[in-house]
Amino acid sequence: MRRRHAKALVGSDWLTSDARIEWETRIMRRRVPIYKATIKALQLLNRLSRGPRPSMRVTYWERVGPGGGTFMMPKLETMTGRTDDPVTSARELHARTSFASRLARTISADEWPQIIEEYERRRRGEAPRFHYVGHRPLNLASHALMDKAWVNGELPTDAYRIWNGEVKFKDLPALYSEFYTHGGSRSIPGGETNPAYRLARLLHDVNWRAKASMANELRVLRKARVLRAQQVVKFVAAEAKYVVTAGRTGHPAGTKAPDVHTPEVVAAVADFVKPPEVRGPTARGETEPDRIQANANDLANTVARSLPPPIVRRGSGAARPGDASRPRPQGHQPQVGKQPGPRPGHPPAPPGRSRV
Repeated sequence: MRRRHAKALVGSDWLTSDARIEWETRIMRRRVPIYKATIKALQLLNRLSRGPRPSMRVTYWERVGPGGGTFMMPKLETMTGRTDDPVTSARELHARTSFASRLARTISADEWPQIIEEYERRRRGEAPRFHYVGHRPLNLASHALMDKAWVNGELPTDAYRIWNGEVKFKDLPALYSEFYTHGGSRSIPGGETNPAYRLARLLHDVNWRAKASMANELRVLRKARVLRAQQVVKFVAAEAKYVVTAGRTGHPAGTKAPDVHTPEVVAAVADFVKPPEVRGPTARGETEPDRIQANANDLANTVARSLPPPIVRRGSGAARPGDASRPRPQGHQPQVGKQPGPRPGHPPAPPGRSRV
């Protein structure tokens, strides 16, 4: 297809076109050698760093892909202690990273192995599995967090249904997203733990499907280069600030109220906006709740709540038989090892004598 015809493609026509694959592959051919050289330099700098030192090797992380299945995505290991949990403070970040690994995270070099592996796959003639621009793949915990946000009413149902059934279920993942370059994903405090972040990610991913084109992908790639330069400047300033304020501590975090939306509740409710292929049997209408068992459980719980609690005496591991049938009066507190005081109207006994 000629270039001017490819430029006219928009939306799903562009996303599924061969012109997009050819165009991406040409860009990969130019950039992959730069990615490899930069990663080698960062790995050398990491070996010279002191303090916490991640391996900076290519490791594989589980992500959710098209069709609801999972795949292993390559990334540079830039933190000690393999985990997908987000870092919540600069102190924690410095305790688990080196200067080189923080720099790699700043310029997104930890994600470049995804494009390097994709380019090698295309050179072997294999089908594409990754794109330059689109939606970022999420792990299972992030998908559960989005489900919970929808259950809590934070996300619009129509958009969330498209996000689950079209974007995540059908489209291949990508290195960059419009949410990263034009949605301010790195400037939202708290990352995906922030409701504003989750809503913005949803809307950008859904809207991208309708306006994807060669011109818009070029716009995202160019903006990504500008952001990397800006992030490097911020990185230098943040490193200098941390050196000055490293000894200071923040205020302790307050306690959170218990969450009534347990993972099991969220998974059961969110099933109803998922594609039929990945729904559970209850959401597909294949099973019905066992009413008899539920009523029996309710009756047993009611009886258990009506019984007095067993009394455990101090110094014994269990209550003696018959103790539960003789409940103590409310407010009675046994006094162990304490002598009775003087009766009202009587002076205290002199030392060495006991009152009879």
